[in-house]
Amino acid sequence: MRLGTSIVLVLSLLFLVSSCGGGNLKLFDKPLNRGAKLNLSHSHLTAVPEYIFKQNELKVLNLHHNKITEIPNEIGNLTNLEKLIISRNDITSIPPEIGKLKKLKYLSIKANKITELPPEIGELENLEVLRLSFNELTELPPEICKLKKLSHVYLEYNQLESLPDNLGNMTGLIQLNIGRNQLDSLPTSFYNLTQINTLDLSYSGPTLMVTDAICQMRNLETLYIDGATLQFLPRCIQIRARANFRFTIVIR
Repeated sequence: MRLGTSIVLVLSLLFLVSSCGGGNLKLFDKPLNRGAKLNLSHSHLTAVPEYIFKQNELKVLNLHHNKITEIPNEIGNLTNLEKLIISRNDITSIPPEIGKLKKLKYLSIKANKITELPPEIGELENLEVLRLSFNELTELPPEICKLKKLSHVYLEYNQLESLPDNLGNMTGLIQLNIGRNQLDSLPTSFYNLTQINTLDLSYSGPTLMVTDAICQMRNLETLYIDGATLQFLPRCIQIRARANFRFTIVIR
């Protein structure tokens, strides 16, 4: 086993012992080494251990599948974080301080109870992957559309009733999943996302209409859609499905 992996495992175990009342963290008064990774997933945590917020050199923090209800404002201290996983918890909101994580590339908040996102999420200028599936979002802050480096966004299984009008500014998007929501329509700028390769529109909304403008999304290779919405697809998509062996429509 490599030394780096051993350190991560030891830290994970010690945090787990501490959270269960069987130890303390005095051994770790000094900051972790540059580029450190900390995996506290499946640790039965109900709160984020305070010690974490002193680890300014931390690059990866995994808190997946715990019982955490709140992300403290001190999350903004971790300015070197590149990957943050807080999925499968009981979190209801994200603090504005999330915007201080300028180096963050990967953020997973899926499977929580989040009803809204702070505008400051638009300050994550290096973010590439954003996972928000299985929450209770009804809208997205327009500031999110400032994230030009975002390539993969997952929004399925929320309660979204609309998407930001300036969605088309996210020109780096390659994969977008917005299935299982309550959308009535797509913003006009949506069809400017011409780099999208994979698009999931299945069950995005019972009355969702797709306009002919989708024909300009020429890099689209995989389209997930439900049977009801399929009947409203423009003819150009049907022609592409027959003529282009690289293009696939998956009906759900």
